[in-house]
Amino acid sequence: MRKPIAGVRRLHPLLYPSWPALNGQEFRQEMFRCLLRELQPDAVFESGTYRGATTRFLWHVSGRPVYTVEKEPTFARLAARRFRDVSDIRVIKSDSRKALLDLRSNPSFPKSRVFFYLDAHWEADLPLREEVAIITGTWTDSLIVIDDFKVPADPGYGFDTYAGTELSIEYLGDAVGSYEPFWPDCPSHEETGARRGCVLLAAPSLAGRVSALGPVRGVDDAAVHGRVGSR
Repeated sequence: MRKPIAGVRRLHPLLYPSWPALNGQEFRQEMFRCLLRELQPDAVFESGTYRGATTRFLWHVSGRPVYTVEKEPTFARLAARRFRDVSDIRVIKSDSRKALLDLRSNPSFPKSRVFFYLDAHWEADLPLREEVAIITGTWTDSLIVIDDFKVPADPGYGFDTYAGTELSIEYLGDAVGSYEPFWPDCPSHEETGARRGCVLLAAPSLAGRVSALGPVRGVDDAAVHGRVGSR
C-alpha cells in the first residue's frame, strides 16, 4: 500500500520516513517466507518499489534476483541509489505492464518459478488486470500476490477502490486464467501494521502445494484459523 505524495514530499522523499516492509504486517511477512520457501523461485518481480523496504525483504528472504519496477522518477532514482551495490536487485524505471512485456521477451529472465508481488495500483490508470493477464498468460509454476486487495468475509482488511471499482477477484475476471486464488488465513484483527488485504494466485501446478500451507486458505474455505503456529 502507498498513497500519492504531493508538494515538497514528492520532491524530497528523504524528508519523510520510509514505509516498513509489507506494510508492517507480521503475518503477511511470515506468509511470504512460507511461500518463498515452498516455491524456491528463480527470480522475484515487484511492481511499486517506493522506498525499497519490501524490495530488500524479498531479496533477503528469497536469496534470488529481484526485479523491482517503479514508475515515479523520484522513487526510482532513490531506489537505484540505495541498491547500487546490490547486483541482485535491478531497479527498472518503467510502467509495470511494459516491464512485464519486456521481461516476457527477454530470454535471460525465467518463464517459470517466478514470485510476483504487485503493489503499484494507486494511480488513475489502473494496470492491475493487464499485469495479471500478462503473467498468467506467460509464466508457469509461479505465484502472484496482490496488495490492497479485498479479502472475502473479512471487512477488517483494507483494500483499494478506483472510480467505484473494488480491487477484488471479480474485478480481475478472466485475467486470472487457470491460476487459483487463495487468501491470508489470519483474521484482520490479529494482523499488525496497516492491515491491508491481499490475494495469492497460484499456477495450477502449485495450487495443491499452496493449499496445504498453513498461512493461506482457499476460496471455498470459510474458516479463518489465525496466525501461523511457528510465530
